[in-house]
Amino acid sequence: MKYDISKYLISALLLVVGLFSLGLYLNGLTGDGLESQPLAMLFAGLALVVVGVIALPEMLNKLDSRKYTGIMIVGIVASFGLLIGLGYSVFEEMGFQETKLEVQSVTVQSLKDIREIQIAHKSVYGGYAQDFTLLEAFAYENVIPVTFNMGSFHDTLNEQSSIRFGYIIKRIDLDSISKDLEIQADELLALIEEDNSVYKIRDTIYTNFYAENLTLEIRSAQKLPAFNMEAMMFNPRTGERFRMNTSIVEIGGLWQPTIFVQDPTPFGRERVKKDTLSFGSLTEAHTDGNWRN
Repeated sequence: MKYDISKYLISALLLVVGLFSLGLYLNGLTGDGLESQPLAMLFAGLALVVVGVIALPEMLNKLDSRKYTGIMIVGIVASFGLLIGLGYSVFEEMGFQETKLEVQSVTVQSLKDIREIQIAHKSVYGGYAQDFTLLEAFAYENVIPVTFNMGSFHDTLNEQSSIRFGYIIKRIDLDSISKDLEIQADELLALIEEDNSVYKIRDTIYTNFYAENLTLEIRSAQKLPAFNMEAMMFNPRTGERFRMNTSIVEIGGLWQPTIFVQDPTPFGRERVKKDTLSFGSLTEAHTDGNWRN
């Protein structure tokens, strides 16, 4: 009995592995896997099933030496062919994944730029810009406060004393005070910067988001690609417009603004489910992106 069963072990093993490979390949075509299976897997599965059937004792008994030798030659040639095909599939998959990362990194950077401008818009106005026209206009508005401090306090003339004597000034006061001191405004500014004057500047100036974050010099220093405001609303690879929606949601009794921005053209293979890059949510108050980094 054991001998009879052992005669079928090799065939059974080949059939199981072959059917398993076929199942994986078919699942890649009809399932919801993120990537399709290589075509070599289909041929490998079929070959294993065929060899498993031929390896059955009943089949081997019907083969003479010539047929057996022919089948062996065909099997060896097919094995080499499958090996080459599988190797090609592996390298093709590696190339595809590399291209996918490059394409997605460009799209992710565009989404990050939109997000940063929207976050700044929310910090100034309490909500997100409803469309890209309003967002672009905001980027050039001088509404971003920047604290400007020059000159330090010391024990002999501390902050309270400087306030009392009127030594804390704003930048707009430089011209009038420099005239009283009979010096140039630039000279007074240099004295304050070097702590060689009793005057201190404590001021808030307003600039725009573009000047502070998106100029070519700043982007180069941050090792980021040049920013094109006119192309901000479009996917840099496909030219399709990003989908942007805003809303509000009640959280803990307070109404919070929400935003959701999505790339309408995800990158991937045909007939394969693709992850659409996006950030934010209309039902939750966050601006998290769904990319990995």
